[in-house]
Amino acid sequence: MPAAEGSWHPRTVNDESGTPPPGYREPALAWAVEYTDERDPGSRFQAGAFTTEAQAQKLLDQLVASGRHEDLWINMIPVHETVEDWEWDR
Repeated sequence: MPAAEGSWHPRTVNDESGTPPPGYREPALAWAVEYTDERDPGSRFQAGAFTTEAQAQKLLDQLVASGRHEDLWINMIPVHETVEDWEWDR
């Protein structure tokens, strides 16, 4: 979970210089509205995903107001272009 809601902190890099390798691309971020359903215990579902947290929050607010879902949250998902980019972020 991020240090503060709505903020994102990169993971600690795995080399001492902190300089990414040549060709490294920062991940894009996706904001997914997720929920659980009591009819399928232990499962998680996505109601929708967006390129901004504001739009994800808008959907979450609409779903809460509709009363259709109780357990809703926003999941920030870093989307890497390559496995090498992902590995460097570990």
